[in-house]
Amino acid sequence: MKKPDFRRWRAAALVGVALTGVVVTGPSAAYAGQPARHSGDLDLRVAVGVDGVDSVRIHAERYAPVGKVRGVQVMVPGSTYDHHYFDYFDPGGGGVVSQARQAAREGWLVIALDRVGTGKSSKPPAASVTTAVQVASVDHFVDRIDAMYRGLPIALVGHSYGSVVAEGVAARSDKVDALVVTGFLYRRTAPSFDGFPELVPAATDPVLGKERFPADYLTTSPGSRKFFYHLPNASPATVAADERTKSATTAAEIPGFTEEFVGRAFARAVRVPVLVVVGEEDYLYRGNDPAAFEPDQRSAFAAAADVRVVLVPGAGHGLALHRNAPFTTMVINRWASSAVA
Repeated sequence: MKKPDFRRWRAAALVGVALTGVVVTGPSAAYAGQPARHSGDLDLRVAVGVDGVDSVRIHAERYAPVGKVRGVQVMVPGSTYDHHYFDYFDPGGGGVVSQARQAAREGWLVIALDRVGTGKSSKPPAASVTTAVQVASVDHFVDRIDAMYRGLPIALVGHSYGSVVAEGVAARSDKVDALVVTGFLYRRTAPSFDGFPELVPAATDPVLGKERFPADYLTTSPGSRKFFYHLPNASPATVAADERTKSATTAAEIPGFTEEFVGRAFARAVRVPVLVVVGEEDYLYRGNDPAAFEPDQRSAFAAAADVRVVLVPGAGHGLALHRNAPFTTMVINRWASSAVA
């Protein structure tokens, strides 16, 4: 098979950005090209107070620029992912770069968290891992981050179900200055879930079985995560790493995705600037009317200070895991910089 032309993806990504009204400019001299470092992990106990969960421990990884800091990006991963979604590398040179480290190089202090029930964060009984618990825990986590980094603006960056959670937090928090929604959108017609990975018990999964998840936690069946990719634009090494580092979900949190997609309750309450970024090959977007994409997002986020949209050519659901991810991340970082300026 002919090797993909990375320069074409760069051009396509920039064209896609231009078509949706986001102006891409170069980074300011104060931030451009900074080195970035992984500055350790962070474990915070936060209050919850809903659905039988009093408090939880939220684990996160921090990535810091060496020089001047623009602000804080709090990254919220989607279902069956933890912080690894934002910190993938392709050692084979397939073009995938860590979204978290790239943002740090562009001047952001990045905090990529494990939601409740994933990674190294608390794992309550599965029936208690609901969207209400996710939103409350991340909301209080953001409060703690704001207190730790007083004076720095905070941009919430969600992916997929993590975008739903981020919307819920932005709808209620006075600490969030901008919201980035990736791998999630609003549309007038239902998307097709044909081929979506079967969910199986995490306790018996070859990857997660050794981690001793509580009963009734779920994950994707072995080898099924290709569904989240546009494979011509994905490195096999990245797909394999995705399988090795996958995490869990619960039946209790899954309805939150559909409820927000249909009801839009969180979106309607968001008032900060919003950027929506979706892959053109995402199963959530395929079959959508391209002309309706931008108006539908503006309608959903009707109270937001500003709404911008980006459709990324050649990318599937896992935007940060495709070969054109560096350009998607660049667009996110530069929009966020202008939104919190």
